[in-house]
Amino acid sequence: MKKLVNLKKMLNNTIKLSATGMAALFFMSSGLSGLTMNSYAATASEGLPSGGAGLILSGNADLKSVTAGKSDANKIEDAINSQEEMLKRLDANAKEAYDKLIRHIAVADTDDFIYVREDADSSAEVLGKMYNNSVGEIKGKRGDWYLVESGNVTGYVSADYCIVGDEAEKLAPEIGFELAVVNVPSLFVRTTAQKDADIVCVIRNGEEYLVKEEKDGWIKIETISGDGWISAEYADIEWQFALAESNEEEQIRLAEESYEKGKELVAYALQFVGGPYVWGGSSLTDGCDCSGFTMALYDHYGIKLSHDSNSQRFAGVAVDGIENAQPGDIIIYSGHVAIYMGNNQIVHAANSRLGIIVSGIDFMTMLGIRRIF
Repeated sequence: MKKLVNLKKMLNNTIKLSATGMAALFFMSSGLSGLTMNSYAATASEGLPSGGAGLILSGNADLKSVTAGKSDANKIEDAINSQEEMLKRLDANAKEAYDKLIRHIAVADTDDFIYVREDADSSAEVLGKMYNNSVGEIKGKRGDWYLVESGNVTGYVSADYCIVGDEAEKLAPEIGFELAVVNVPSLFVRTTAQKDADIVCVIRNGEEYLVKEEKDGWIKIETISGDGWISAEYADIEWQFALAESNEEEQIRLAEESYEKGKELVAYALQFVGGPYVWGGSSLTDGCDCSGFTMALYDHYGIKLSHDSNSQRFAGVAVDGIENAQPGDIIIYSGHVAIYMGNNQIVHAANSRLGIIVSGIDFMTMLGIRRIF
């Protein structure tokens, strides 16, 4: 569930949108000089990078009014030369902006994570975490702390745990990955980098695909139908990196992970339904008692519990009410424990007569619920 940042997205869109508006000029002739350029000009002007060249055409201007008084040949030549010069400046601006941005990233360098704090102080409130190799854009610096913007978190990280500058720039391609984003309504993916090659599949506008290779104006991408080639003309390239995780996002992620692990544990437990109950036992196949059953199940997932139902009453964290219970929670009874399955059902080592069974949660009077994952 890593979130991603597109450091090049703004720049790619700038080039694409500007080129779209300007490309119209290359295909005009004197016979089409009355064609209005309003829609192209508006699109291009919105996409110009900061400090970029201004538009030659704007409003309802057309090629004829702009080049009035000149021969048709001169009109076309001047327009083309102007647009070519503008494209050169746009390319230079885009590269300069990208280089500036990539030089201003901070990469988390840690075995686990670093805290993003509200202020440049180790005692300041924690806003989120940047896990190893996640990326933030540096917005400022105070002492030995960087102010970074990463995902939905803006705060301070210790400079002691960040890679910045040239080292971060070199590291960026290794920790990020390159995507091709389709920029046309639909596009054929072909078996080879040729327009007449066989078709692998059709992909749609806005879809993103991992780039495997680039050559001669073609991009090799990975799709569910297999690898194939698309024309680079019809895709924007984005570099994506892992971002910081806010406290709220972490809570949501952990809850989702806990729920999924609980479902896995229940599925694992159901394999042993019908097995024998053995007092003091902890073998899922040869026999176990109630706490031995829960202990052995959680041990399978690397979590150690005491082989005692009373001690398991204090394991993990309390859950407030059956309406908040989820699969995998331990249901506490008087001298008995069970695994909650959902829908008011439990799986447990009931007794020597019934063995390991599935039953309703009202098997006994419930005293509490504990969440282990």
